[in-house]
Amino acid sequence: MKRFSSVLASTLFLISCGSDDNQPSETVDGSDPLTKSLVELGAAYGTESRQFLDIYKAESQCATPIYFDAHFNGGSTTSISSEIIADLNAEGITVISWESLTSVNTPEEVETGWSDAELMFQWVIDNAKTYNLDISNIIIGGSSRGSILSWVYGHRPNTNIKGLYFYNALPSTVWADPSWWLPTENVTAESPPIYFVYNREPGSSNNTTNPDIHDPNNGITIVTHFENLGIGDRATLVHSIGETDNNDRYQFLVDFALSVIETCP
Repeated sequence: MKRFSSVLASTLFLISCGSDDNQPSETVDGSDPLTKSLVELGAAYGTESRQFLDIYKAESQCATPIYFDAHFNGGSTTSISSEIIADLNAEGITVISWESLTSVNTPEEVETGWSDAELMFQWVIDNAKTYNLDISNIIIGGSSRGSILSWVYGHRPNTNIKGLYFYNALPSTVWADPSWWLPTENVTAESPPIYFVYNREPGSSNNTTNPDIHDPNNGITIVTHFENLGIGDRATLVHSIGETDNNDRYQFLVDFALSVIETCP
């Protein structure tokens, strides 16, 4: 594991984030004790069948901070592991795993996902009291596809967004057409702290025997942009976790969350 820290037409342009779940993960299912209390599965945030979310509420006497998770291409809202949900809940943090298009492969599909994200976050804001949520204390996260769909909202000037946590973020294919979208353009001096985790090594997209579009160099580009804006101390990147004994994508999330949010006393 290496740490790097500073503390078109849709028919031609395919984004293809890939199903990057390249590690074993115990996902949530209906038989898990976690789903028997303080949980609401399939809450609709819009009128389309894809527009739903799962809520894993932390038990607390006060409003709870929120971690939002968006899955990789081909995943589902249950792709997040029971272990990380339990760990976050134990710290008083509610988890919301949200759905949109299950895979995004064209600019049009990405833009649909961005629109869904707007709708989803507004639904949570509107229903915060019902679910005992502290909407002034949120972390936005996701894997590959999830980082893309969360990116634009996550960089809005909004002091309620305390941090971003992404795994295999911004795959190389999304950089292919800067005239459509360039992720650095969303980053401003007001962007929140960000934590990148990558499975592979920098330059993996150019590996001749086993290429991987989830290249840490894409995250390093963002870290460099943070530095150029004078906020380099807000950006952290860890890569090559696939070469270690612990390739859990969420292994740094709890510590990161507790470093940027305020939990109930």
